Amino acid sequence: MELVIRAAIQSDLDAVLAIEQASPTAAHWPRSRYETAISNNQDFFRVAVRRGLILGFLVASTAVQEWELENIAVLPSARRQGIGVGLMHALISAWEQAGAAEIRQEIRRSNLAAQRLGQHVGFVQDGCRPGYYRDPHEDALLFKYLVRSKREAAESPTGSSEKSGKNG
Repeated sequence: MELVIRAAIQSDLDAVLAIEQASPTAAHWPRSRYETAISNNQDFFRVAVRRGLILGFLVASTAVQEWELENIAVLPSARRQGIGVGLMHALISAWEQAGAAEIRQEIRRSNLAAQRLGQHVGFVQDGCRPGYYRDPHEDALLFKYLVRSKREAAESPTGSSEKSGKNG
């Protein structure tokens, strides 16, 4: 059955919180933060649904031209099935339609799965914040996703064969 990515609604929050709790590397927020993300237009909050079950979610701040991917998690039993990629593609598509400048993301140095997911869809590492995370204390690797104009992509030696034609 097809994976559906849709806007989150209030009745999704129990499932979102359960996925978050089952995902130690996800940001752990109070329910009120998710409620705010649903009710305002400065957050991009999507859930991935298959057969009526919520299998993952993504929240990004869209308040400024530089969007920030703040939280993404997939139910442990549903990982490595394209759900994270589907959520990331939904974010990138919305970002392109909005004409934003870039998407930023901070990832724990130890979270190799999140790093691979971001790189798979075209994010590039762009720095490090030593000691950024607490409990446990850990560095944050900074990643970003940039738009390139069609002219730049056409002038590139590899043309449109580059990964999604973005990033520079």
